Amino acid sequence: MKKNKQKIIDLLPFILSILILLVYVATAIHYVPIIEPVMDEGTYLLKGKWYWQNTYQPFEEGGPITNKPPLAFYSLGISQILFSPGLASGRYFAVFLSVLMLTGQWLTVKRLAGKWWATFSIALYALSPAWIIYYSRAMTQVVTSLLIVWSLYFCLGKDRKSYQLMLGAILAAMVVMVRQNLLPLFIFTLLYIIWENGFRKSILPVLGGIFTFIGFNALYWPQIYYSIWQPFFPKFLDSLITHVFHLSSSIGDMGTPFLNREYKPIYQIQVFFDCVRYFFLPVFISLASFIIYSPKDMFHKNENKKVAFLACSFLFLLILHYGYAMMDNDILYSFPAYQAFYLPLGITLIPFVFKETLSWQNKNRYWMLALFIILACTGIGLSLYRSVAAFFMNWNLPSISTRQFFHGPYELWDVLLNRFHIPISTQEFVVPAIAGFLAGILIVILAGIFRKIVRGEKKEISYGSALFLVCFLLGIVLSPTFILAANGSIETNADMDIPAWYENIGEELAQTIPEGSLVYWEGYTPIPFLYLPDVKLFPPQLNMYFPYQIGGDPDFLEGRGYWNEELAQKWIKEADILVFNEEAYTNRFLKLDPSLQDDFRLLPFNQCMDPCDGTEGSVVLERIPEN
Repeated sequence: MKKNKQKIIDLLPFILSILILLVYVATAIHYVPIIEPVMDEGTYLLKGKWYWQNTYQPFEEGGPITNKPPLAFYSLGISQILFSPGLASGRYFAVFLSVLMLTGQWLTVKRLAGKWWATFSIALYALSPAWIIYYSRAMTQVVTSLLIVWSLYFCLGKDRKSYQLMLGAILAAMVVMVRQNLLPLFIFTLLYIIWENGFRKSILPVLGGIFTFIGFNALYWPQIYYSIWQPFFPKFLDSLITHVFHLSSSIGDMGTPFLNREYKPIYQIQVFFDCVRYFFLPVFISLASFIIYSPKDMFHKNENKKVAFLACSFLFLLILHYGYAMMDNDILYSFPAYQAFYLPLGITLIPFVFKETLSWQNKNRYWMLALFIILACTGIGLSLYRSVAAFFMNWNLPSISTRQFFHGPYELWDVLLNRFHIPISTQEFVVPAIAGFLAGILIVILAGIFRKIVRGEKKEISYGSALFLVCFLLGIVLSPTFILAANGSIETNADMDIPAWYENIGEELAQTIPEGSLVYWEGYTPIPFLYLPDVKLFPPQLNMYFPYQIGGDPDFLEGRGYWNEELAQKWIKEADILVFNEEAYTNRFLKLDPSLQDDFRLLPFNQCMDPCDGTEGSVVLERIPEN
C-alpha cells in the first residue's frame, strides 16, 4: 500500500505537468483566432515564404528589407511551405513551437531543481494570458525562447559533457541569427561555459559556437553586416570591422525617417512598468537576486555561477532593450513584448532564488527589498492608469461637515482639481501611482503579519524571507488578473476569427485582382498577400511606413528595401493595380497629377481590410488598358 502511494506521489508532478500543458495548448488555441494582427506577422511569414521559394533571397538588392537575421524569416516562413499559407497556419505553428519550448523549460528546471519546480515553471506560462498571447503569434519571440531554453538545457550547471556544451553554444549562436539584439546573450553564454567548466573543457564548445555564428554571417557577407550589425555597433567597432574586412565605408543618402515619434517621459516610465507588470515574477526574481545574494556569494561561490549567469543576462537584456526603446520612440510600446524573447532565463532562475530566500538572514538588506517592492507597486499603479484612474478618481471622499464618512458629496477628482488645482490629465497618472504606493506599503506591513503567523517553534522565518514570500505568492495569484499578466500589450477581439477574416478578404481580392498583376499597396498590413500567391508587389511596402523616408536617394533606398515619395510615384506609374486605405487614397492618390489619376479607374471593391477598424473602407483601382 505504501509503495503504491509513493508511486502515485512520484507520478503526480508528471501528471500535473501534462494537464498544465493541455491547459496551455487549449488556451493558446482559444487566442489564435482573436489576437489582433500586427504588421510583423505578415512580414515574417511572407518574407520567409519568399526566401524558401527563392522568389527573393535575404539582403537581395531590390528585395524586401531584411531588417532581422535570415533565420527569423526562415523559421516562421516554413509554416507557409508545409501547410496552407495564411495567418492561421503561422499562428498554429507558433503554438507548436511554444509546446517544444515548454518541454525544454520543464526538462531544464527538472534537471537543475527537481520535478516539482519543473511543473511550477510551466504552470507560470499557463497562468499568464499575456505570455500565451506573445507565444501564439507568428513572431520571433517563440523562436528565440525555444532556442534559449534548449541552450540552457544543454549547457547550464556543472558536469556537462563536452558535446552538450557544444550543442548549447551552437543553439546560443542560432538565437542571434533570429534576433540580433540577443548578441549579448550569446557572448554571456560562451563566457559562462568557460567560467563554469574551465578553459580546457570549454575550448571546443566555445569554438563550435563561434564558428556557427561566423558561418551564418559568412553566408550573407558583407550585406548582413551593413543591414544587421553596422547600425547597432559603436563607431570604433564599426571602423575596426570596416578596416579589417576592407568594407566600403560610404553610405548613400537615406533621407530621414517618416516615422519619428516622441513620447513624454511619463509615458516612457509607464511603458517600463507595463513590462514589470506583464512579466512580474521573472523581473521581481531577477532584481531580488541581487539583493538576496551578496556579490561575494553570487560571483565567488561555485554553486551560484548559474544564478549569476541567469540574473545578469536577464537584467542586462532588459536594460538594453529599454534603453533602445527610449532612444527610438517609434518602438517604445513594443518594449514590453521584448521580454518574451528571453523569458526562459527569468523562469529558470526562480527555484534558486526561492531556495536561497528561505534561509536569508541579512537584515541589512531587508530595507532594499522593501523599497524595491514599494517602487514596483507604485510603478504598476502608474502602468494601470487607463484601467483604474476613473475608479479611484470618482471615489466619494468622507465629509466631516456633512457627517458623511463613507459616501461624501465630493469626489476625489473634484477636490484635487478645485482645492489643489491639479489638472485632470495629471490626476490620471498621479492617483493610480499613489494607489500603487499604498498597496506597496500594505504588502510591507502584511509581510510582518505573515511572519508572525508562520513562525515555527524551533526556527522562525526572517522578515526578509516573509516579505519575499508574500510578494512571490501575490505574483502567482495576480498573474491571471488585469493587475499583472491578464492583458499584455497585444489586444484581442473576442468577436472575430481574424485569420478566417483575412482568408475571406484574400479570396475577394483574388477575384478582383487579375493573376500576375503588379500591385501598389499602401496603408494596410501585408497579411492579405499570404492568400494571393499569383500577384506581385513592391517589396519595400511590406513593412508599411517603417522603411518610408523623407527625401533620400531613390535608387539607394530601393536597393536597401526602403522607399520614399519619389519611389511611390514611380511605382504607381508602373503598377497594374493600386490598393489604398482611405487615408492613403486621400493623401497620396488624390494629390497626384490629374493626368496620372486618369490612367486608373475604380474597381467595385469597398471591403474594409482592417479587422480592427470596420469603419474604414478601402480603394482599389485598375490601370485602364491602352486602346
